[in-house]
Amino acid sequence: MSGQSESGNLSKTWYRKVLKDWEIDRLLTDLEARTQQRYRQNTKKDLLIGLLCGHSLKQISKELHKDNASVRTGLSYIYRDIETLTGEADKRVKASNLVYILEKHGYRRGIAASSTYNRSIPHNLPAPTYTEFIGREADMKTLLERLSPEHGAHMITVHGIGGVGKTALVLAAAYLCLKSSSENQGVAPRFDAIIFTSAKQQELVPDGILQRQQGQRNLREIFREIANALGDSTIIQSPPNDQFERVRQILSRQRSLMIVDNMETIEDRNQVIEFLYNLPICVKVVITTRERIALLPISLQNLPLEDGLQLIQQQAGEKCIAIDDEESKLLYHRTGGIPLAIVYALGQVSSGYSLNSVLEQLASATGDVASFCFEKTVQGIKGQPPHLLLMSLAIFPDSPILAAVAEVAGLTASPDSVNSGLARLQQLSLVNLNSETKRYEMLSLTREYALAELAAYPDFEREARRRWVKWYLDFARSYAGEDWEKWIHYNKIEQEEGNLRAVLYWCKDQDRYTQVRDLWLLLNHYANLYAYWDDRSDWLQWLVEQSERRGEWSSLVKIIIRKTWLLIRECSDQSLKQADEMLRRAWVLRDCADLDLCVQADLAENIARLRIRQKNYPDARKWLDIEQSLVIDANLEEQKHIRHYIPVLYHRAVILYREGNYYEAKKLFQEVMQSAEKIHWHRVINSAQNWLADIAIEQSDRDRAQQLLIKGLTVAQRSKNRRRLARYQRSLARWEKKWGSTQEAHKLATKAMDSFKHLGMTQDAEEMQFLLNLP
Repeated sequence: MSGQSESGNLSKTWYRKVLKDWEIDRLLTDLEARTQQRYRQNTKKDLLIGLLCGHSLKQISKELHKDNASVRTGLSYIYRDIETLTGEADKRVKASNLVYILEKHGYRRGIAASSTYNRSIPHNLPAPTYTEFIGREADMKTLLERLSPEHGAHMITVHGIGGVGKTALVLAAAYLCLKSSSENQGVAPRFDAIIFTSAKQQELVPDGILQRQQGQRNLREIFREIANALGDSTIIQSPPNDQFERVRQILSRQRSLMIVDNMETIEDRNQVIEFLYNLPICVKVVITTRERIALLPISLQNLPLEDGLQLIQQQAGEKCIAIDDEESKLLYHRTGGIPLAIVYALGQVSSGYSLNSVLEQLASATGDVASFCFEKTVQGIKGQPPHLLLMSLAIFPDSPILAAVAEVAGLTASPDSVNSGLARLQQLSLVNLNSETKRYEMLSLTREYALAELAAYPDFEREARRRWVKWYLDFARSYAGEDWEKWIHYNKIEQEEGNLRAVLYWCKDQDRYTQVRDLWLLLNHYANLYAYWDDRSDWLQWLVEQSERRGEWSSLVKIIIRKTWLLIRECSDQSLKQADEMLRRAWVLRDCADLDLCVQADLAENIARLRIRQKNYPDARKWLDIEQSLVIDANLEEQKHIRHYIPVLYHRAVILYREGNYYEAKKLFQEVMQSAEKIHWHRVINSAQNWLADIAIEQSDRDRAQQLLIKGLTVAQRSKNRRRLARYQRSLARWEKKWGSTQEAHKLATKAMDSFKHLGMTQDAEEMQFLLNLP
């Protein structure tokens, strides 16, 4: 507000005095809303300011250049408006008590509203079903802000799936407004009337789903409820065609909050929306619906874990149920954090059912919770693209991208159907598009129901699963493989990791060996070096057994190479013995397996790697010679030749380092780096740099070692290669122990040891333990 009234007639001194002593802005807003009179740009504003300054009628008339009679009339209107605002009796407000009345109602700065103030606000709000409303702080704040008269919103929607707590949120906000309005205190917006209508047809209670006999399912029933709430029978006594105008007239006299619950089940929805849209601006309308409506929406999702657990404890306490932390978390995850499902489940337990049986029923697509939340909504889209997309989305355990969903649903050739279908699922609150990840998310409870729907259509499921597996095989061919080719694409693999693992498990359960084999051979490198899947050894063992059973000798040798890589990394006596036996057998099988020379070279490399771990360096050099000959004989194009020749140089350098020949090892590792840079093999560059740092430590080149370690550690952290990161931490611990802080050395060595243990690298972990024990 400016330092002078809008009319420009009132002195700045008067206006500043009022701003200092009174909450004039709130008073003007409330007067406009309550009386439907203009105050902000009207002579009434200047008259009111003059009164609040304590000036006489004569002084006000002189200041405004008006005659006494017109000013007296204007002041009389102000007194009547203030009576309307405060609920004071007719003719009660006068110049002599104006300040007292406004102070009593909290409009004077520093003076709270009188505790004796208690205005009766007409309303028909149903009794709350909770003792304390839990969670939704941000949503509640947004809703109250939009209900404020300062906010331009006229109609607000709260949408979400059934049971997510739309009605509970709106009623909690309405009760805050009721308290604020009747007691003239609190932070919630104030209204002169609050009207609640609901078209809800069902209620979910612990005994099951109850059909509601009453409700406002069309415009005439809404008019009747408004009449009952306001105690004004003239609305329903008016002719049907005149009722809308009568409602408008009545509501235009007061600030009202109008709640329309369950809009999706109203019969004449378009007429009702038109009626609500054309209500006076002093009426705030809140709509709850399972369908998204573009009217300033507030979208409710499931409760976050902390709020969900708090609701569980509240409900358990009220129902005298003993439930521990683990059971609470299990219940939260099984209900997907849907408040109604939580309340229903604990109601069932209170009725005598065991928690386990209740949890099983929650997962049932034919149970009460699933039926209440989804059945009617899904019924309306069956046999249409949204239904196919919903069932397809359920196949993905992690949120998928649009291209994957379209492919699995069999709708790739019809992009318009995909876009409109996904939009419809979002409107129905069954699916949510994450604006940051651009992935389609689904609540766990929704997914359980959609999976049951999928099972009801076996022909579609069979084809959808086939397309699902094919899509991820094609995806892996594009982005997986060895890191010298696909390193920059590994972040895409990481984003799809959960879905890729689900494909593997499903194919294994269906005994689809070929798909598991092809997908795992593509993912093996990523799983070992960047993801460290805990079950990767089990997968490889399963593939070894299956390929052997089928007599697929070529596949068996390839899988043995990958299996023994893990065993050699573990480096325990037992794992090295097992690796030795498997590699000997694979070398014998290579002739009948019809292996290409590159695979044979990889096999020879693994044997050399094993011999290095066994400290049998002469035999290791023999196998490196064999590997080198195989690579040369393969007559590869330059890029691939470099890729397969680098390991020969690398392992020769490792042997030289182990033998203490640091000068020759350094030259070979530098050659490895130069070759790796030609094909952008970043992991090997980073690894060779680590070895060069270790050589610098051994040669007491402090600054060079530190430079290499800092640079290499940054790359290892960025690439998320935990094995390489652990090795850099090991080298840094050695550097700190020799030149830096003993405390920092201990800290780094502990981190490296923990990582080696987690990665199953037994010998490396033992070496770090030895370093920690050194004085």
